[in-house]
Amino acid sequence: MRKEIYFCFILIFVAYSPLLTTGTTEASNLNSESTEFSWAGSANSVELVGEWDWNNPIPMLENNGVWTTNITLIEGIYCYKFIVDGNYIFDPENSYRGYCGEYENSIIRVKNHTRPNLIPSLSGEILTVSFIPGSDGAGPDGTPNSIQGATWNPNTWEWTYDISGLSDGKHTLHLTIDDLDGNSAYDQLAPFWKGEQSNFSWEDALIYMIMTDRFVNGNTSNDPLQTGASQGADWMGGDFAGVTEKIESGYFSNLGVNVLWLTPFNTGANDTGKASDSQHDVSAYHGYWPVEPRQIDPRLGTENELKNLVEVAHNSGIRVMMDYVINHVHENHSYFSENPSWFNEGCICGTSNCGWTENRIECQFANYLPDVNWKNREASEQMISDLLWWLEEFDLDGVRLDAVKHVDDLAISNIVKNVNERFETVGTDYYLKGETAMGWDGHSLEDNQDQYGTINQYMGQDGLDGQADFVLYHAVVDNVFTSGNMDYSHLDYWTHRSQDQYTAGSTMVPFVGSHDVPRFTSRADSGTADEWNQWVEDGLPGLPGSSDPYNASLQAYGWLFTTPGAAMLYYGDEYGEYGGADPDNRHMWRDNSTWNDNENRLAEKISELGILRQQSEALRRGTYSTIMSSTDVLIYSMATTQESMNIILNRGISNYSISDFSLNHSILFGDYYFDGNNLSLPGNSITIIEVNGNLGCTNNSATNFDSGAIVDDGTCVYYVEEEVFGCEDPTAVNYNSNVTIDDGTCEYETEPVTGCTAPSAQNYDVLAEIDDGSCTYSDNNTNNSLDNNTNASSNNVTNQHSNQTGITNESIDENNNATQLEIDDETKSEECNCPDGSTGTLTNSSLDSCYCGSGQTDVESKSSGMPLLPVTIAIFSLLFIVISMLFFIRKND
Repeated sequence: MRKEIYFCFILIFVAYSPLLTTGTTEASNLNSESTEFSWAGSANSVELVGEWDWNNPIPMLENNGVWTTNITLIEGIYCYKFIVDGNYIFDPENSYRGYCGEYENSIIRVKNHTRPNLIPSLSGEILTVSFIPGSDGAGPDGTPNSIQGATWNPNTWEWTYDISGLSDGKHTLHLTIDDLDGNSAYDQLAPFWKGEQSNFSWEDALIYMIMTDRFVNGNTSNDPLQTGASQGADWMGGDFAGVTEKIESGYFSNLGVNVLWLTPFNTGANDTGKASDSQHDVSAYHGYWPVEPRQIDPRLGTENELKNLVEVAHNSGIRVMMDYVINHVHENHSYFSENPSWFNEGCICGTSNCGWTENRIECQFANYLPDVNWKNREASEQMISDLLWWLEEFDLDGVRLDAVKHVDDLAISNIVKNVNERFETVGTDYYLKGETAMGWDGHSLEDNQDQYGTINQYMGQDGLDGQADFVLYHAVVDNVFTSGNMDYSHLDYWTHRSQDQYTAGSTMVPFVGSHDVPRFTSRADSGTADEWNQWVEDGLPGLPGSSDPYNASLQAYGWLFTTPGAAMLYYGDEYGEYGGADPDNRHMWRDNSTWNDNENRLAEKISELGILRQQSEALRRGTYSTIMSSTDVLIYSMATTQESMNIILNRGISNYSISDFSLNHSILFGDYYFDGNNLSLPGNSITIIEVNGNLGCTNNSATNFDSGAIVDDGTCVYYVEEEVFGCEDPTAVNYNSNVTIDDGTCEYETEPVTGCTAPSAQNYDVLAEIDDGSCTYSDNNTNNSLDNNTNASSNNVTNQHSNQTGITNESIDENNNATQLEIDDETKSEECNCPDGSTGTLTNSSLDSCYCGSGQTDVESKSSGMPLLPVTIAIFSLLFIVISMLFFIRKND
């Protein structure tokens, strides 16, 4: 019996289900089977042409200034261009470029439309992952493994995942899933930081550059064999284990360092190459001669050791940047032997008629370093793919790109686009830093526009996040800190230029020392002249014999750590390592057991400065403003809306005095003597003062001047008379006395239109606003037309209906208002079906009253409600099923 009843209910559900609304939802958007191209602008004609068929341009259609077309393409990479009024142009909205033959084009990557996509986003501590189905619409088969436990919303087709339970530090979620048809989604990464580090900006960075082989030997089992290279140019045994050891010891944290930049990891050449003098042999210890694209040099460690290094760094709040060679490979590289067409053949950079800048693209660094041809699309795609692999495989946080100006411009924009799309999916910024080696061409800003311009051309919206600030280095390190040729006013001027000459939004990397120049303390050692020597037979710099180079170093790094930018500290400079030109500037790092008093004192001060920088928002993110500059003293402020610091650099004046020093201020760094009124500072000193007091606008000419403010926070606003657009004609109805520029919007009064306003009149004028008594009517309306009140026209119509149907005067009066509404307000009437099949007017929707022209009515409206016939059929079908079931049940009983 129960089975029969259950079966009956199933029959009822099946029969009645078409009339029910279900809770099933579908994805609001699917992958399209076609690819859309669009161009916005004014033109007579716009066409699309691409390598799918160069000979047949496709016309594009315009709608409100946007030209579009859709074409179906299989998965792959395609060159294309727009033809705008006969001119071939790049897609202005797409920075990705590549070559087809000899011509540079825009590049589009077309995905397989049957595969789903995953789109992650992060808001607060909620990670949302949207599922975009393939073109067949199949839903997800489960939940991505990396977010198991996430909540699925079938209405929005997205998962929400609470990350509040995750530990502080960096997390990189790898999102993968198949759909119900077995199509694998394109995988996505979702890298993010939790805890205090989630607020990190690259302006906060203090970067420590490590030449891994020359730092610390933490694992003697991987020590390299000697290659026979010249003294100072062979492998020395530093490795990943050594770097990890120093992270775990807290060495970098004690310096205020929060970013490590390691030289390239790739397996390097086993043999040697000639140095630039063509006489001395050099090994590949530095990492810039790769022979394998995705293999770690075993002399540096293993994959697991590098992964452990990065994990330990992240746990300490330290980010790790890799160094990536994009200009060349070593001649023993597998790419060169397998794909010789991927490389250029050119002159040797720096030789006769082959300048480093003039021939920057085609020249080779050395005859054993083949130059990558980024115009070759296969080479370009492979080099980018390798870079992405390194960043992803080892969970790195950024990359320093070597020799930027020596590759085609498209190499940089393509790298940036790929890195951003792959790793910045939930807002985590991966820092892309370039090396565009330029100089300083003298005291005039105009003389240096080419220097700034060349560096700037690789930055911006589709470019690098920042670059090494070579102009600043040569302007002040060469001329102020090491030689002393220029004074501190010169230092101040060029520090300002680094704030206003680079592309807005760029985070530059100022530096005092690097692996490409002699060590700072040797350059600042006035007692010798051997700082540029490279080889032992030439005579190399030794340990400085006085404190002067260390004093100069403290001045230089005090300035570096208290001015804007992601400051870079070259390994060993924290204690004043000495050395000449490459390779003598790459001594093995020494621990404090070997430091002398000057080195210990310098290391202590630089450590204190580094930690203070990390503690102070103003020192990291503040605006640089000059307070006073002179020959040997520079006073400037670094201020944010929350904090202000004054920095005093005094390189020579003993007991430099500052009068009326406020007792409210706090001296955070430096030696001083205070007599209750005057602050006295020793020579060769750095003083950092926290300015305590109210922050605000201190300029009394500003609209928001704050008389109580002691420290200007940069928020001053000044009144600027703005132009007011509108109608300035006093005769216009919309005249505005405040208008300064007439915009042509004036409106004027117009005479009202007179005429017949009665809709039933023969001469009814729809434009008439005032009735002039000229209405005329047909003969059968003559009597009614005598009535001049406002209901005349409606009575006319009603009387016409009564003459035809015999309706009494009383019924006319009762229905007069409804009839008037029907005639005067046509927008309130709706169509309905009359019994004879004709069309009538729904005169009262609440009663479903249908006027059919002769007094007949019906309730089946055409414009609203469920159709009566289907409902009637459904009800009778249901009754039939119920009666059948009852009969069936009774019979079986």
